[in-house]
Amino acid sequence: MIDAGLPRHVPRGVRPALDELLALRRHGAAMRRLLALDAERREGTRLRAFRNQGMDYAESRPYSAGDDVRRIDWRVTARTGRAHTKIFRPERGGDVVCLVDQRAPMRFGTRAAFKSVVAAHVAALAGWAAAAGGERFGAHIAGARARHVPLGAAEGAAAALCAALAAQQPGEEEPLERLAARAAAEGPIGTRFVLVSDLAESGEALERAAQSLRARGELVIVCVRDPLELRLPPPARYPLTDGREQLVLDTASAGVRAAHARALEAHRARLQRLAAHPGTRCLALCAGEDLFGMRAAA
Repeated sequence: MIDAGLPRHVPRGVRPALDELLALRRHGAAMRRLLALDAERREGTRLRAFRNQGMDYAESRPYSAGDDVRRIDWRVTARTGRAHTKIFRPERGGDVVCLVDQRAPMRFGTRAAFKSVVAAHVAALAGWAAAAGGERFGAHIAGARARHVPLGAAEGAAAALCAALAAQQPGEEEPLERLAARAAAEGPIGTRFVLVSDLAESGEALERAAQSLRARGELVIVCVRDPLELRLPPPARYPLTDGREQLVLDTASAGVRAAHARALEAHRARLQRLAAHPGTRCLALCAGEDLFGMRAAA
């Protein structure tokens, strides 16, 4: 259900505009509610950065070289015949880190805005949400030359992210798995991570990326899609272009429609698997829609 107290905001355009991203500061508190950043905050106290693992059990995963042998899950190991390690969800700290996808596949849109612009607005709002809570904020940008905003006071870090997103030039098409590993290595234990992407990677790569982040704290995933990716238009031939090359999407083809249905179902299954893990929330947002109407991913 959409909270009637939330504002309305529909991102538009093919490039994020600095003044629009900075103006989102007034919606920081609303975004904080939407991302549930205060869900486990103790009344009257600031969140304390957690410095010791082992608070709440989250899951068990196959043992990897370098894992602490003291955390081996002997029950799962005995049941499966393969060594497993316990993963614990740390107490929440006071840091928010956003990973925002600005790679080439995100620069696509058929309604109101490119997915990259929608993702930029969500990322900026994550920074302003951290500022509304008096927390630290940092960001990592996939697909841009200026791709890192160091963790620091949220007001300045959010403004720096807005500037980087508005002025960005295409850079390395870095896999989300590698971006997540770097963010996890740099983020203190107890960090709350916000990942904004269309999640076009394979299920295995996405799971490894999410696993890296969950091992350090909690994870909110915001999946940004275009309406064309969710539902094909009526049967016809539609010209598409990236500004350099052109192609024709033939939605009258039974093969095209079947392939689209398979891809859509596989994407939904990936989201469901990610959302099933403790410490992970998945939200979905479509270009052309009210950003504050984003909902739990089906």
